[in-house]
Amino acid sequence: MVKLLVIIFNDEKKLKTLFKKHKLTYNAMTYGSGTASVSLLKYLGLDEVRKSIYFSLIPSTEEEIIFKELSTKLKIKEIGKGIAFTISLNSSSKFVSDTLKVGEEEMKDVNIEYELIVTIVKEGYSDQVMQAAKKSGCTGGTVIAGRSLGSSRTIFMDIAIEPEKDIVLNIVSKDIAKKVMQTITKEVGVKTEARGLVISLPIDNVLGLQDVK
Repeated sequence: MVKLLVIIFNDEKKLKTLFKKHKLTYNAMTYGSGTASVSLLKYLGLDEVRKSIYFSLIPSTEEEIIFKELSTKLKIKEIGKGIAFTISLNSSSKFVSDTLKVGEEEMKDVNIEYELIVTIVKEGYSDQVMQAAKKSGCTGGTVIAGRSLGSSRTIFMDIAIEPEKDIVLNIVSKDIAKKVMQTITKEVGVKTEARGLVISLPIDNVLGLQDVK
């Protein structure tokens, strides 16, 4: 099985060493910004608001050893060092599967404890997303600047779609995920000025979220 590994970590040199060691060639990186309050950043031991976000495709057979190295060598298990998590993919191209040397594998029952909530809103509304999320127990998140494929404002089903977007990523416990999504939708959903779309994805494995709801 192929999994998507997401790492929020600000030491590219160390990550490149890990990727090279495990021959992870399908990697991408972008920048985001933190949304946690100053007091929470201090509590977590974070000095930087800007965040580097890495995406990599890995075989599920390598997940345990990779997470062990992320924990022991990169210290991501320690609060404030970063966050890493994986999401199972239902399918991948044959080329990717062959390269990663993975075969067809049925989805196994996993005890999901966390979910990744992804909210896409008009540029400038990320603070409202976080305010809504915090009302339901979420403590922080990451914002990525995005853009719709259209080069200008378009109308879809009587809804104005703006090209510039803020993509807000929040990791929350499964127990509060539904409540967080409902609050975000109510305050910055498609029927509001923010024109927000909200989805959630189950997280298989996670590091760096101790004591954070």
